[in-house]
Amino acid sequence: MTEKDQEKGPEIVSEQEREIAQNAFNEYKKKNYASCLQFINKLENRNGDLKVVQNKAIIEYFKNDFMKTEQLQRNLAQICNQFQIKLERLDDIDHCIIQFNQAVLLYHQKQYTAALRIMDRVYKFIEPMDESLAKQVSLLAIEIQLCLRQPDKSLTLINYLENNLIYGGSLPLKGLDKNGKDRKIQLPPPKPLPEKFEKKLLKYKLRSYIMNHSIKTAMKEIQVLLKDKTNIDALFLAANIEYLKGIYEEAVKILTSIPKDSLIYHECGESSTVMFYNNMGTVHHAMGKPNLACHYFQMALKEELRISENYQNKDDSEKPLFTLGGSKYHELMYNLGIALLHAKRPAQAFDCLIIAVRRYHRNSRLWLRIAECCIMVHKESNEIDFEGQKSLIVDFVGSRDKKKVVLVTNFSIDKKYSAESQSYAVPVPSLEFASLCLRNAYLLIPSGTATPPVPLFLIPGVTPPAPPPSPGPSPSNPLTRDGAAVLKNGILIASAYVSLCLGDYILSLEYSKQLLEQPKISGVHKLLGHLYTAESLIYLDKISEAIEYLNPENIKDLSFDLPQDQSEGSFVNNNPPPKWFPNSIQSAYSVMQYNIAVAKTMRGQLDQASQLLGKIWSQKRTCKVPTHIIMLIIYIELQLGHADVARNLIRQYQHSLTG
Repeated sequence: MTEKDQEKGPEIVSEQEREIAQNAFNEYKKKNYASCLQFINKLENRNGDLKVVQNKAIIEYFKNDFMKTEQLQRNLAQICNQFQIKLERLDDIDHCIIQFNQAVLLYHQKQYTAALRIMDRVYKFIEPMDESLAKQVSLLAIEIQLCLRQPDKSLTLINYLENNLIYGGSLPLKGLDKNGKDRKIQLPPPKPLPEKFEKKLLKYKLRSYIMNHSIKTAMKEIQVLLKDKTNIDALFLAANIEYLKGIYEEAVKILTSIPKDSLIYHECGESSTVMFYNNMGTVHHAMGKPNLACHYFQMALKEELRISENYQNKDDSEKPLFTLGGSKYHELMYNLGIALLHAKRPAQAFDCLIIAVRRYHRNSRLWLRIAECCIMVHKESNEIDFEGQKSLIVDFVGSRDKKKVVLVTNFSIDKKYSAESQSYAVPVPSLEFASLCLRNAYLLIPSGTATPPVPLFLIPGVTPPAPPPSPGPSPSNPLTRDGAAVLKNGILIASAYVSLCLGDYILSLEYSKQLLEQPKISGVHKLLGHLYTAESLIYLDKISEAIEYLNPENIKDLSFDLPQDQSEGSFVNNNPPPKWFPNSIQSAYSVMQYNIAVAKTMRGQLDQASQLLGKIWSQKRTCKVPTHIIMLIIYIELQLGHADVARNLIRQYQHSLTG
């Protein structure tokens, strides 16, 4: 027998062998895998037949209740070596089957990128495949694209599969007739799909529509599935649609209607209890109830850990295939971290997100959120600089006519950064570490490049998994063009703030100017961009240029969204209600005018600064103004030699506190 003959296997099949093979197949359909394996073992003389060798390995795996996955992977690899099957030189449909089986195993192990590499090769043989195999190959390819958050690609695969099954091939191109008009297409009579398979395709469509926010289409399509009130998948999808529409009460109503334990983890690799608590947490987070969201995410984690305990003492060879990659631990830690951040518990949020980033280290938005935890530990809120009045006097020194007043040095309670040398790569909620996170976030902004940079990893000695072909948003949905713009703007403004706090004014100026040059920018980011640019210029002794950026006319509104064109269609926004300060345009103007007064004071234009501060102080009744104003007024009066005026101001201010 030649090497080529051995690769193809014996071509002559006796009647006895044919009968044994048929018996094995019949037992396989009955799920009698032990009996099926006995029949296959009778074909030992065909050990050069690829189909027999592969089927034996697969049935042994089935007989072991889908356990011993690593052993099956080793067996499949040995078969590939025996028959010289290489993915790079795939040229036979029979060879596609073993590669497909390897892709299935990788998919269940959540190694989606490795599975995709195989499926990209296998899918090239989709047309000559028989219908049964083509269906399985197509469905796996669709599932992998959805797991990689590529809904447009999954829809393309679904359409192709439907056309092949319904019309027996892809639709012909329209083209033009001899008169230059669109040519009418004569389609073959459609072939009805089995109802079960049609519903399966519809679920994939709905997941794709939801992922790319095609809400109207999803609402229309889901009605077919909702006719069956026991369809758990349809109920979860319907709740997701209501969530994206912003009708949160309806989403909660649907979720609470789903029977408890409708999905059991050890039976299907999914837990409806974990899904329920996670989804409830997500909905309440969007409703602006972060503490309640934290409660639900913690309940989901508790259930997830309970499930994990049942498998932690088992070797992988004792775990069914569908449980190998079933853990939702890192996704839940991501969600809990975001909820804790919004609940103003940044240190706890930081700990959760550091765990999540070990798996999702290519997620730009996750790195930004970790940096935001560090920033919030440094300063919880802007509102503390506007809240009421604070005591000016720290202490009194001396007695009677020799009595002196000691004033506070600063109203702000900002935590100053450490002057000690500290590695930026140490994962603690510091501004230094925030700087590293923001660099990673910027590097990983989705740009469509084929070879993105690798982020700086934070845990020494831990090697991240193989990178995907492009920066993935997993576990988040893919970003729209506007979503990517908002992300980039958020990274730039956070980078400017952190650089200012760390005393790197050249870098902060670069970041803030880059932000202001962006084609689309929200009102809030525009305000911060002008303030940080001006502050950087003041520190760099470019006061005249700084004052230009502090013109209140530069700011028109305090919106959080990008300017939208009417032609851009609907915009899905499930962010919780913003809690940001200053929350009025008048307060924002007072901040800019206060900074102008500071700049004029530094230039020695004390009279002009005093007049401007008096104007701001008079606005206290209509809007909140920075509490620092009183300190600057007293400083100016002392510089002008008006000690009595300064004393009276202090006396009046303290009296207003006690009164």
